[in-house]
Amino acid sequence: MEFEEIIESQPNLRENVLAKLGRLYPLKSGCGTFANTKLMRFLSGNRNVNLWAGVRGGKALVPIDDLVGRSMYFVGDLDPKTSWVVDRFVRPGDVTLDVGANLGLVSLHLASKVGSKGQVHAFEPNPGMIAYLKRTLSANSHHPITLHEMGLGNEETTLPLGIPMGNLGRASFLTRFEASVDVPVRRLTDYASEIGLSRIDFIKLDVEGFETEVLRGGLDLIRETRPRAILLEEHAPLDPLPPSLQLLKGLGYRLFLLPRTFLTVKLIPFDEPGHRKSHDYVAVQPEVRLPA
Repeated sequence: MEFEEIIESQPNLRENVLAKLGRLYPLKSGCGTFANTKLMRFLSGNRNVNLWAGVRGGKALVPIDDLVGRSMYFVGDLDPKTSWVVDRFVRPGDVTLDVGANLGLVSLHLASKVGSKGQVHAFEPNPGMIAYLKRTLSANSHHPITLHEMGLGNEETTLPLGIPMGNLGRASFLTRFEASVDVPVRRLTDYASEIGLSRIDFIKLDVEGFETEVLRGGLDLIRETRPRAILLEEHAPLDPLPPSLQLLKGLGYRLFLLPRTFLTVKLIPFDEPGHRKSHDYVAVQPEVRLPA
């Protein structure tokens, strides 16, 4: 699959105004849905261009015909719940991983939290995303972000990455889409040893159903480094407990749900009855104090 050269454009008046108004979006969920409604597309003019989006930690070059790119440009975020977790678990000087970096939204936010003495390791295998990420990281060169152009899994191999049009962030090793590209995959434990990565404080993991394989390939490193928190997506039914969450529970992590919400964000203990509707989870080390 070939990707066209990325050409940046200037926002027009409609896009400028909507981006300013979109920053007033008050809810803690639904940014992506809001930015991609038919009404928002009608009001914005629905251009197929690349614009610089102001987000937490800097600016990112994004395609505004893409679901995530539109949300970043018109709202400045994709999922405020994720931002809430980063704000409360990441500290200055931390070493963090953004596995499934997409267009760099979380990487920039992590960088703003860890500061100049910290590290952000962004893993992204999608060549289409990598092209945008390189432009974004160049424009935010003061941030301690290192881009790793690969996927993570449980073996060193090459896998076909299915890529849907209109939402590059849904690229998956498990789902077939209209386009695909072969990409390198490494085990996190092995790769970390090669680059001298011996400390990890926080991990964000969003790889469209491949989370279990990533965790299996990094289990020894996670056991050794004991990140204080791991934020991950999991769409499998919770009965029985999905393998990804089983692995983290086996390492002694406390599991919390991060349910969809409107006005406030709260971590719900995994075993609390009546709260099983969530696709986002946070695994926290037992000694770590939970945020308010």
